[in-house]
Amino acid sequence: MDAVVRVVTFTVMAGLMFVPLEHLFGHSRGKRSGRLADLGFATVGELAVLAGLATIVGSGLTLLDGIATEDPLLLAIGNRPLRQVSEVAVGLLAFELVGYAYHRAAHKIPALWRLHAVHHSSESMDWLASFRQHPVEILAMTFAQNAPLVLLGLPLGSHVMVLLVLKLNTVFVHANIEIRPAWWTQLVATPRFHHRHHQREGATHNYAAMFPWLDRLFGTFCAERTAAVGVTETMPRSFVGLVLFPFFGRYTRA
Repeated sequence: MDAVVRVVTFTVMAGLMFVPLEHLFGHSRGKRSGRLADLGFATVGELAVLAGLATIVGSGLTLLDGIATEDPLLLAIGNRPLRQVSEVAVGLLAFELVGYAYHRAAHKIPALWRLHAVHHSSESMDWLASFRQHPVEILAMTFAQNAPLVLLGLPLGSHVMVLLVLKLNTVFVHANIEIRPAWWTQLVATPRFHHRHHQREGATHNYAAMFPWLDRLFGTFCAERTAAVGVTETMPRSFVGLVLFPFFGRYTRA
């Protein structure tokens, strides 16, 4: 029951936060398709993820914790608030670097693209579309991205802060919100930056989740506005169909 409350609470809070912002600052659009499927991922899908985190991923990270560094990360910094800020910064960077590498691999390796295509199947970009991620892919990414934080000995409080910031960021960069380019958008991802990653046609760009300068560094950045989003292959539209698609559906590489 606690898991259900956690999942529903986050989804409702995200909606209460971003729906008004999208209404005030979003692009006008027609009928929004796929809402029921995305709600399925935001509820049933998230519950499946929590079950996997408590068993498979949790067990794997526990094993890594046994070989992690004994001293807390950045212990040499005597000022506790400064040390925690530094821990979160290092944690975000490590998380992002692994996430960037995984993201690029997901667009190149067929077995990973089967899962990742589910996320790209959304034909609308808004806060709810951020939840359309296959539970198996979330578990794989969660283990990969949390592994370096565990091995570095990141304290639990800072580790939780990293996860919270990135979870909120995931909803933000998918939101239907128009933010004008500014100096700070060179440092932190915005919806315009991430929406370009979801463009249906053409080369794939903008793999970073939070730090767009990683794409500049690795030559995958694109500042162009987004055309139509989605995937070129025909995919199911229901929640159940999308969950089963990676294992039984036909697919093509991105």
